[in-house]
Amino acid sequence: MSVKLCALYARVSTERQSIVMDGSLDTQLSRLKSYVNFRKGSSKDNDWRIIETYREEGKSGKSIERPELQKLIDDIKNGIVNAVIVTKIDRITRSLLDFYRLMDLFDKHNTEFISLEENFDTSMPMGKAMLKITLVFAELEREQTSKRTKDKMAWRASQGLWNGGHVLGYDLIDKKLVPNKEEKNSIELIFKKYLELKSLKAVSDYMNEHGYRTKKYKSNRKGSMRGGQKFFVTIVKQKLTNPLYIGRITYNDKEYKGQHQPIIDMKLWNSVQKLLGINSPKRRRKKKKVHEFIFQGMLKCGWCDSYMTSKYSSGRNRLHPYYQCTRNSRFGKNDCQMKYVPAEQLEKLIIKQLKKLSEDKKLIKDIVDKANQDTDKILDSLNKERISQENKAKPVREKIDNLIEAVSKGLKEIPSVSKKLGDLEEQKAEMERDIENIGFEIDKIKAQVLNAKIMHESLHKFKQICDAASPEELKDLIPCFVEKIIWTPSEIKIALFEQEIQKGQIFNSVTTNESGALDVSKWLPG
Repeated sequence: MSVKLCALYARVSTERQSIVMDGSLDTQLSRLKSYVNFRKGSSKDNDWRIIETYREEGKSGKSIERPELQKLIDDIKNGIVNAVIVTKIDRITRSLLDFYRLMDLFDKHNTEFISLEENFDTSMPMGKAMLKITLVFAELEREQTSKRTKDKMAWRASQGLWNGGHVLGYDLIDKKLVPNKEEKNSIELIFKKYLELKSLKAVSDYMNEHGYRTKKYKSNRKGSMRGGQKFFVTIVKQKLTNPLYIGRITYNDKEYKGQHQPIIDMKLWNSVQKLLGINSPKRRRKKKKVHEFIFQGMLKCGWCDSYMTSKYSSGRNRLHPYYQCTRNSRFGKNDCQMKYVPAEQLEKLIIKQLKKLSEDKKLIKDIVDKANQDTDKILDSLNKERISQENKAKPVREKIDNLIEAVSKGLKEIPSVSKKLGDLEEQKAEMERDIENIGFEIDKIKAQVLNAKIMHESLHKFKQICDAASPEELKDLIPCFVEKIIWTPSEIKIALFEQEIQKGQIFNSVTTNESGALDVSKWLPG
């Protein structure tokens, strides 16, 4: 049995909300505690424990720089909690990019995230799918923002303008570099001493022993003084290899003529670069990964039910990626006769079909109806039970109201009124707990089943982001939609959203040529 170490996080935006008796913070935490108690009583596989509650009083959700949230983050990193529960997602953050960063942190530390209002539970298939969609959209938004920034910086560099911050040898005035006479002498000394001493370590030692320090400047953001540190080998080398000092601006491995005045003349620069070339150790280049196998861990052989793993074959100009049956690779062709499947064509084919699927509302409805046929009866039964409990609780509430009214009118002579009122309040509280638990049970069942609208919307979003997403992002995103893919040369079966093949299957036929390679143009609907 696994243990859910639960962190209950609640936040209000104003001080007034935080001090009101039974106000927003208390209401949030009360509901969260009730949810954990419900899961504790209904779960056979997990032991749910409340480890800590985090009350964020009068703090905005625009930033994650909040005391209680930072404490929660530290506790996650230290393994104190492994499940975070909130009433609404906006309680933890209102920023999509901050939400992306937090979910990345949760994922790294195997921490589940549950939001009651949105029925968002990463321990459930649909919760995982919705989370991945949200995160991929956030990542794409971040990349687009980053691209706009990089485009602007590339343009500035092409105009010979400096994109960086403070640098030794220059003062930054109106975003332009102006030589600093004293610091200019320090840069010239570093170049000349390197030619003399022929050692980066010797140069850094010389600069430190003679009182030279790195650039000292005032931070624009906090107004504090920065820099003024001793030299290290890496700093000396960075100065010696920076084309900025010969009047050049570099960006993305491209050099442009700068608008600033150079400090080092070309003769001194070339002499230093030549010596650095002699002294620099040769480094081995890392081999780049040739292909990202998107369906690794999902693709299975339709003949022997083994997983199909990645394989490369050598060609004249490049390596060719394939999927290969693991039984075939381990025991030879006599054990399973499945031929290799060209990875790039198969991946394009399946993604193309998933895009088509997102537009087929009838097919989605059929898949959903088959997957949910058992749960409809359960939900109907639970709703009837909730209505029944509400009807039983109604007369109890009326009796309590009548007693309170009688007491308020001064009819204190009613015998044992205090005891009777206490018994009724206890009865009412028990009934309300039952009603709340039934509500939690209904939400839990809803989170486990497929919803036609949500499925269609999520697949539609998948279609939107599919072309923009990288192979690495697709490999992370697709398992949220696809449980498994079964391949044979004549047929492919795809099961969606962790449903069994018999419930969530899509049948389509493909034709193959004699070599077993896919012919992408001949995908035929089954």
